[in-house]
Amino acid sequence: MKQVLILAAENSAETYGVEVANALRRRVPEIRLFGVGGDRFRKMGVDLIHHNRDFAVVGVFEILSQLARFHRRMRQIVREAVKRKADAALLIDYPDFNLRLARRLKKAGIPVYYYIAPTVWAWRPGRIHQLRRHTDHLFIIFPFEKKIFRDAGVRHTYTGHPLLSMVSVRTPRERFRRSHGVDPDTHMVTLLPGSRPSEVDRLLPAMRKAVEQLALTRELSVFLLQADHISNTQVQALLSGSSINIRVLSQEERFDLINASDLVLSTCGTSNLEIALLGVPFVAGYRVSPMTYRLRFLLKIHRYSIVNILAGGDVVAELIQDDFTPENLVIQALRILDHPEHAAAMRRRLSEVTRSLSRDGDAADIIAARMVSDLHSHD
Repeated sequence: MKQVLILAAENSAETYGVEVANALRRRVPEIRLFGVGGDRFRKMGVDLIHHNRDFAVVGVFEILSQLARFHRRMRQIVREAVKRKADAALLIDYPDFNLRLARRLKKAGIPVYYYIAPTVWAWRPGRIHQLRRHTDHLFIIFPFEKKIFRDAGVRHTYTGHPLLSMVSVRTPRERFRRSHGVDPDTHMVTLLPGSRPSEVDRLLPAMRKAVEQLALTRELSVFLLQADHISNTQVQALLSGSSINIRVLSQEERFDLINASDLVLSTCGTSNLEIALLGVPFVAGYRVSPMTYRLRFLLKIHRYSIVNILAGGDVVAELIQDDFTPENLVIQALRILDHPEHAAAMRRRLSEVTRSLSRDGDAADIIAARMVSDLHSHD
């Protein structure tokens, strides 16, 4: 019976990991999966060594502060993989941890597959050499990465972006709005402050103040999408005393909520692509600790939202660090809400970006097919 270690240390990684796990099981029903993930992994029978809430840290210095704890977890994962005689490991994103783990697993004789390449095109290009030495196969999701890894001699497969087959709307826009009591003439605004507690702490207060200011002169219905790893206690504490009603919805309504919105205020990250695939105008923002932000000189690019990176231009406004203020959020929000021609132009550009990510076939199935083929070739 085949045993596969699968590591999804972040919410988005688990989303992609669930799809790959299901694809592996369709091809090899008796396969056993173990590793790191969240409640969705647990629910589908993945044997968790660690819950991924223990890995929810963002920023270089934040990670360094917990380095000893991360090393202990890494040693435990490797011990468990060796003990179970893992036939392969699939590591998803999370490069600061996973590249070090890949080296240890490879040294232990376990084939390593890596899904969603580190952003070597943005910073730390030396990671290319780690990928070449310590992984057996890399699965990439952006078309421009093909040349980068081909020239570097890294074995890879382009899968297309996994969100292409995952983002879907169950409830049409107008029906969703009616079901939540949103008047047709009311602006519907959704807040996506992030999937890590530190992100929510840094972004939600400014988002809240921005929508409170907007509500002084416009009819608004405001919603907040709560990530799986964010506690109700944290969210309610940050919303307490608000002058407007901000309704909190769970991840189950994620795509329907975004699709029904006129505007989204979002953290930079995977959510930006989800919003783009649904064609909804948005403003992107981000804050990290001041010490982490000082390292931005190491970046090879000067854009933060993946939508702008893929477009090679400014499709959506980016409000980063000290620019992420309620006042700036209001300015950018009004450009979208009060200027239909600007919102329409943004939708067209978002459509162009999403078309650039396509590929024939399902990303998860492409990965599973390669891994299963390799597993069987070793029998």
